[in-house]
Amino acid sequence: MPAYPGAGQATMINANKQKFLWQNETVVAGTASVAFMLEKQKSASYPHGFAVEIAFSGDPGTFEVDIQGAETDQANNYTQLGVGITQVNSTFVGRFDGAAFYPKFVRALLKTLPNAVTVTAILTR
Repeated sequence: MPAYPGAGQATMINANKQKFLWQNETVVAGTASVAFMLEKQKSASYPHGFAVEIAFSGDPGTFEVDIQGAETDQANNYTQLGVGITQVNSTFVGRFDGAAFYPKFVRALLKTLPNAVTVTAILTR
C-alpha cells in the first residue's frame, strides 16, 4: 500500500473484515498509511470497534507506531488514539486494541523505526 494518498480517498472496511495499512513494505519514519472508514454497526454498544496488528520482518529496535483517528478524512485532522505501539513479542508482532475509541476514519503513522525492516500492519473491523 502506498502512503496516505490524501483527503477523501479512504475506503470502507466492513464488520468482520481485514485490510492492510502496510503490506510487507519498507516504510520511512514519519509516513502515514492509507486510511479506512470504519463501518458503523447499527444498534451496537461497540459501533466502531477495531484492532491493529503490526508485524516487522526482524527486530525493529526502539520504534513507535501511532494509531490515529479522525471524523473527516483530511491529513491534518488525524490525531493519536491512546498510547502508540512501542513493544513487540518475540516474533516482532505488536497490537493496538481500539475498543475504547470511536473514530470514523483510522490510519497508522510510523513515527520512528531505526532498523531496516519491512512492516505489515493489518486493520481488523
